[in-house]
Amino acid sequence: MHVTDWNDFEWVVWRLEVRDPQRLAGEEPVLDERTRETLTELAASLGCVYELCVDYDSYDDDTPYYAWWVRLPASEHATVGKDGLPLVIAPLREYLTTQLPVGLRWEITPDRELTYDHASSTTLRAAYDDLIAPFERALMPLRRDGADALDPRARVWKWQKELLAGTFDLWLCTDPDRSGTWLVVTVGLWTEPQFLEQEPAAHLGHFDFTPHHPLLLLPRPPGPATFTARVTSGAFPSKNSSRAKAADALGTAHQWSANDPVVLADRVARDLKLLWPHLTGLED
Repeated sequence: MHVTDWNDFEWVVWRLEVRDPQRLAGEEPVLDERTRETLTELAASLGCVYELCVDYDSYDDDTPYYAWWVRLPASEHATVGKDGLPLVIAPLREYLTTQLPVGLRWEITPDRELTYDHASSTTLRAAYDDLIAPFERALMPLRRDGADALDPRARVWKWQKELLAGTFDLWLCTDPDRSGTWLVVTVGLWTEPQFLEQEPAAHLGHFDFTPHHPLLLLPRPPGPATFTARVTSGAFPSKNSSRAKAADALGTAHQWSANDPVVLADRVARDLKLLWPHLTGLED
């Protein structure tokens, strides 16, 4: 998607990247782990939000790169220095430089896709507040194993001119029965399998979601809705993602449906405590 006017956005995501063709940082630089805490605090002190780091990927020519994404409010995005970059970028780059080998060149640019993704996700979240808020109230107190440090989020997966489609995911805890997996709760509208074959959804392409997966749609469909919630155990590639690494990575799955989101949230919370008693904290 081509963005022509950054003034349309309340937040702009910037990407700070270096390439390492000689692999000076080593085979496993673990930059994400080493920089996450400091960069989170530094970005917050500048009025920004640290998003993520990628330290294990490479380009098609096998050149490894390391990249960090930081979300800037519009005011900071617009306040630039002589180099044309936002002033808040300088202290972020200075810190990251101390964590990298000497001689690597920076490429720093706004990230169009993630900026649009954040704006769309914010709009999606607001449009379904009547569904999402009851689940946050009911489930956020149950989170464990570090999930309470993760913000639940609505995420747009597909978009066309006539339709946005996404999910709302809340990470609950690690699965006590499957090592290395998480329990993730996803809520949305109940959709029949043929929905994705009809207009305008047919233009969205392949979702890689199983039938009846909870989806959030914009514009929101008119009339009475059936809401659904699904809890899935799986090996997910990253936090705040409802897509597992592979089809066989999914384990246990439970699903509920109701017309009233408050009733649905209460029912899900009650059943989750029965399915996984450690969520109540009584086993501690």
